[in-house]
Amino acid sequence: MVEAVTRALCRLPLLLALLALPSAVFAHRDDQYLQATLVAIEPSGVRLQINLTPGVAVAEQVIAKIDRNRNGAISKNEAVAYAELLKRDLTLRMDGRILELKLTASEFVPPAELRTGSGTIQMEFSAISSPLGAGPHKLTLENRHLSVMSVYLINAAQPRFATIQITRQKRNQNQSAGEIEFTFQLLRPKIAESGARS
Repeated sequence: MVEAVTRALCRLPLLLALLALPSAVFAHRDDQYLQATLVAIEPSGVRLQINLTPGVAVAEQVIAKIDRNRNGAISKNEAVAYAELLKRDLTLRMDGRILELKLTASEFVPPAELRTGSGTIQMEFSAISSPLGAGPHKLTLENRHLSVMSVYLINAAQPRFATIQITRQKRNQNQSAGEIEFTFQLLRPKIAESGARS
C-alpha cells in the first residue's frame, strides 16, 4: 500500500505536466507518436518532463524499441535502455552551451496499455547549468527521437521561482525544436535596520 502511494505521488508532477500542455495532447492521430515536453527552468538547472503517447497504428513499432526480448513485459533494464535511447536524441542548450541530461524519473505502462493508443510513458530528465547571471538567457531544446512517426509539443512551465520570468517562446513548425527566452534576477540581500538612534 505504501509503495503504491509513493508511486502515485512520484507520478503526480508528470501528470500535472501533461495536463498543462495544450489539448492536442489528447487528440493526436492513431498513426503518430506524440512526444509532449514541459520545460521547467530553475536557478540551478532545467527539468524536462516528457510524456510519450503512441497512437494505435504505431504502438507496435514503439513497443519493439522498448521490449527488446519480445516477452510482452517491460523490464527495468529495458526501461533504462529506452530512456537512454531517448536521451541521445535530445539536445538541450543554455545560452549556446550543451547541458548534460540525467534521467531522474520514469513510469512505463504495460505494452497492452500502449496498444490502446492512450497509454503514456512518462520520463523526467534534469540538467545542471552554470550559475545564471542576472539578465536575459536563452534555452533551446531539440528532439530528434523517432522523427518519422512522431509529432511534438514543447512548452515552458510556469516558473516556481520569482527570480525567473519567461519572456518569449519560439518553436519550429512541428515543435521538434523550441527556444525559450527568459530573464533571471538576482535576489538583493535585505539591509538590516539600525535599532539605535543617535
